[in-house]
Amino acid sequence: MDDAVAAVLARSDRDSLPALVIVRNDAGKVVAQRDGVQVHVGEGREMLALPPVRALFRGDRRAPDLSDGPTPELEPFFLLLEHTVVRFCEADGRDETDQEMERIFASLRRRPDSDGGRLHGYLRAAARLYLSAHDVSQAEYEAVMNRLAKSARTFSAPPLSRNYLWTLKGTFAAMTR
Repeated sequence: MDDAVAAVLARSDRDSLPALVIVRNDAGKVVAQRDGVQVHVGEGREMLALPPVRALFRGDRRAPDLSDGPTPELEPFFLLLEHTVVRFCEADGRDETDQEMERIFASLRRRPDSDGGRLHGYLRAAARLYLSAHDVSQAEYEAVMNRLAKSARTFSAPPLSRNYLWTLKGTFAAMTR
């Protein structure tokens, strides 16, 4: 585990990773996530300087079969990524299409450290945060991103749909009840 992430977790009042801060400019528009990863810690915020995704891969474990959904050990990674999608879209005031979600997850799988827009940047930041706290191999990471892209594609209806995001919102709403 990255020392900075361990220190944040020690100060956090949660057992899980802290949520990313969705940053807005003075006009209220969500701004792109760049180098630092800003997280909620208690009532405050903290900036973490984390390495690129590729530098955070650990081990050579094979990818698990995710055809039936996340395995128990990778479920927190899925939850962090999908919760980031929901929070970003709520903060941005628009629902992302299934087709765009599929493109973003596929891009994160193929080029994990690329820059592909604001939501892409927040998902990359969430991945960097998770990988800084957990040992995940490159094969496991790629399998997660591939499964998320497949989920978005499965919910997709031409020409544009938002079924994947609406399903995520419903799932997270049910979890908080």
